Amino acid sequence: MKQGVLETYEENQLVVAIPDLAAVRGALRDRGVDVADEQRDERLGLALLTLQDLAACAATLRRDDSALVGRVTQARRPAAPPGEIERSDLDLLIGWLREHFRSAYAGWVPTIGKNRVLDPVRGLPYVGGGGQGDPHFGGRGDPRARSGANRGTSAPAPGPSAAPQGWPGRAARPGQGVRVGVLDTRLYPNEWLAGGYVAAANDLLQVPAAGSSPRPASAGHATFIAGLILRRAPGAELVIRPVLNEKAIGRAWDVARDMAGFIGSGVDILNLSFGCYTDDGEPPLVLARAVSLVSAEILLVAAAGNHGDIDELRAEGTLADAPWTRGLTSRTPVWPAAVDEVIAVGATDGNNLAPFSPQTPWVDMTAPGVDVESTYLTGEVKLASPSQGSPTVTFSNGFAYWDGTSFAAAAVSGAVAAKIRPGRRDARQALACISESPEDDIRPYTKPGS
Repeated sequence: MKQGVLETYEENQLVVAIPDLAAVRGALRDRGVDVADEQRDERLGLALLTLQDLAACAATLRRDDSALVGRVTQARRPAAPPGEIERSDLDLLIGWLREHFRSAYAGWVPTIGKNRVLDPVRGLPYVGGGGQGDPHFGGRGDPRARSGANRGTSAPAPGPSAAPQGWPGRAARPGQGVRVGVLDTRLYPNEWLAGGYVAAANDLLQVPAAGSSPRPASAGHATFIAGLILRRAPGAELVIRPVLNEKAIGRAWDVARDMAGFIGSGVDILNLSFGCYTDDGEPPLVLARAVSLVSAEILLVAAAGNHGDIDELRAEGTLADAPWTRGLTSRTPVWPAAVDEVIAVGATDGNNLAPFSPQTPWVDMTAPGVDVESTYLTGEVKLASPSQGSPTVTFSNGFAYWDGTSFAAAAVSGAVAAKIRPGRRDARQALACISESPEDDIRPYTKPGS
């Protein structure tokens, strides 16, 4: 993987529109770049090329065409601070390909792009830990808090049959007949989700064996998402498709292919609690293509991002020194949420917008995303940013609290699912019902300038 100013991507892979393949392959041959592997997806109309000898090609371009290097820098790194700009080999090749075709064909350029890396849009790296990155105990109604245990520590908990106060029983049926796709991590078979999802065996996390290494906290992301959807629409059926690994990292190519795979499946809503940034502020080609295809049939709901307070954090000096955050601002778009056809969801604390939730024109709805409770893993997990003491915590009752717009998006997916009436009211009509008559904790976002 290669790290840009904001984006992370596969450094030797190129996404190309299938009709443009022959022309692009010919230009690559002319530059001495071989294609080691090609994957095609006819639904997306795109191909993924794995390249060889890219470094040698880029070295020649750097040596022989310094003007191209400058133009690529300007086009690909507008957010980068002066003196901190790195032109990757792939950036130079893409820049050369675009200029080559633009010159040869009177301005025409083939459809090409990168295979970006995505992850849940959870917390930013804070000095001293915390933020939205890790789940925790404590908060309102947590069984551990009621028993006197401290937040973030392991303690005896009620047995697995003890659900949090207010958790609906599976006999409640709002959302019956509705299918919600969940693209996320693998799902932990928490007993409170039983009967509410369909998933292949390989799409589930196995119950950890005694003495096994702790899982990363992010491995429970889909499980938390699933609980939030079913809490609002207990009669719905979740269709689980893992596109992120246990560290919650995935590739745009794989995500887009799985998104396209939902076409014709009968799924009403697709929950996308992940995202990525791009250095040029443009949506990744493969995600934009998938959104265009899928949104005609399925309502897409995505997390708006957790970087709304990054400017304040940077000014306070409390932001960890992560290179990818140097060009990030509170207005940087997150993809796919910022695509017009996607419902982007910001987070509130139940009343007010959460400080980390972006205040941008492409946010559409808001929902609770601060100290929200949902289903989670059991057993020992490794925290991403432990504030003190042990880097691991044991969760034993199958529930946790977490912050982030990932979970606000899941709340909207569940609320829409609960209002769908198969054959009478579809997902977009259900969303319109919520927009016209907002619920107590889910409402349209008041956009800047309104």
